[in-house]
This record gives sequence, C-alpha cells and structure tokens, in this order.
Amino acid sequence: MTSLFRIAGLALFAALSLFFFAFGALYASVTDMLWFHAAAVPEAARAEILPLYLALMDLIGSASIALGALGLYTVFWPLRRGGVGAAYALAIAFAIPLIGAAMVAERLAALTGSPTSWHIMGGLLALTIGALICSTRSGRGPDFLARNRAIEAKNYIAADRGG
Repeated sequence: MTSLFRIAGLALFAALSLFFFAFGALYASVTDMLWFHAAAVPEAARAEILPLYLALMDLIGSASIALGALGLYTVFWPLRRGGVGAAYALAIAFAIPLIGAAMVAERLAALTGSPTSWHIMGGLLALTIGALICSTRSGRGPDFLARNRAIEAKNYIAADRGG
C-alpha cells in the first residue's frame, strides 16, 4: 500500500508541476487580454493598459514556468529518493501562489463582476494536499532508506561470501 501512496504522490506532484509549466507558457505567450481578464476592464481603457497587462503576464508566466520546472526537478530527484522534506517544500511552494490566485480571483470578481473564481485554484490546492499526504505516508523517509541500505549491504556481503 505504501508504494501505491508513493506513486500517487509522485504522479500528483508531477501533474501539478506540468500544470504550472503549461499555465506559465500560456500566460507568457499571450498577445492580447484573455477573455476573463478583459471582462474586468472597461472597453475604453483596454488599449491603454495593454502594455502593462502584457508585461505582468510575462512576469507571471515566467515565474510559473520556473515553478513548474523546479517542481519537476524536485519530484524526480529528492522526492523520488524519499526526501519527505521535499514534499513539504513543494506543497508550500505550490500552495502559496494557488491561495494568492484564489484570493485575487474572488476580489476581482467582487469588484468588477468578471467571471473568475477560486474553484480552479481550490481544486489544484486539494490536489496539492493530496500529493503531500500521499508522499508523506509512503514510508520512504530517511529511516526507511537507511534500513533499506543496511539490508542491501547485508545481502551483498552474504552473496559475496556464498559465491
């Protein structure tokens, strides 16, 4: 059962990393306002704020790409090797922008009536929590790894003496 949790935790964190990467690529590549952002801006002001909007989209996009890349590195190296601390660090790094985006979405919807919602970020935050739970319940912490190395060493010595 612990290997199932381990695989689920790695898969969920990898999927979230890929989401951040794809989200960042979308935001960094826009050339006009996204429809749900445009709904929050009066038509007459859109042309005037477009340069600032595109600059902010580039910043958000590049930061999200970097977060996705860092997430993939963390999933496939320290976390895969049993680093439980890596799971906590990754969950915190993913949760902060998701919570911030949810708060901004609700504030923007309340102020402008734009069709934004915290539900998407809430779902991604739930996946993050699920990935953290699975990754920390997998039994692959430092104690497990130390015991596993000791068993492997004993088996190696026994095989060497027998052969």
